[in-house]
Amino acid sequence: MTVLIPTCERVVELLTEYEDRALGPLDWLGVRLHLALCPPCQTVLDAFEQAPARLRLALDGDDPPEAESALAGALAALREGRAPRGPQHHPEPEAWAALDSGGDPLRAVLLRLHLGHCESCRESRREIQPILPAPDPMETLRPHLPPETQWQWFRHGLGGGRVAVVQRDAATGASLNLACLPGGRSTPVHSHDGLECALVLSGALQDGPAHLRAGDWIAHNRGHLHGPTADPGDDCWALVALEQPIRFTGWRGALGRFR
Repeated sequence: MTVLIPTCERVVELLTEYEDRALGPLDWLGVRLHLALCPPCQTVLDAFEQAPARLRLALDGDDPPEAESALAGALAALREGRAPRGPQHHPEPEAWAALDSGGDPLRAVLLRLHLGHCESCRESRREIQPILPAPDPMETLRPHLPPETQWQWFRHGLGGGRVAVVQRDAATGASLNLACLPGGRSTPVHSHDGLECALVLSGALQDGPAHLRAGDWIAHNRGHLHGPTADPGDDCWALVALEQPIRFTGWRGALGRFR
């Protein structure tokens, strides 16, 4: 984040020493400041702190048949070399309301794209028409977005990335944005004036403690501060629905809001 405030990755590395009160004063202060600004990392810390009690509870009780069955299935998958498929990050239950009559049409596109990647979500929502992925993200999107001649591309100040505003709602300020972040590059740290929902189309990125791949969904509430980093290698493409424009920190803040 800054010289004083460490990144999410660094905070996760320091959590054990932070809990053991073994950090020096500058590292301790940096972690405290980061946690105050980053709800995902605070969630990681909460889970970290609750782990001992949950482990004691698990060891003190008898395993129910369902737990034994789940454990046997997981061990069998490991022995057979099977890995989980499909998205690991799914929309929140309340997010699906965007697909209802009168719902949010911008977020609805992201939800249908997630369904195209996620077999388990398709099974539970068979009434919804998914958008099936194509090898080229642009090929996937073109039939469902306004013509490219109407898009507004921005590059300046985006850390090597580029963003196209593909659709705007003049009445509410909401927008749908197509973002491309080169491999290994980070989005400048920014905050949100409203809800952000994002879906990775191709490539992969790290957003706080969340590692996102094609089909993965993530949502951030108003006030959230972050700066995702694309995995090394291929570009990462994502579709992002914003309730309100974002605000850059640091010198980029002088550019004002971006959407």
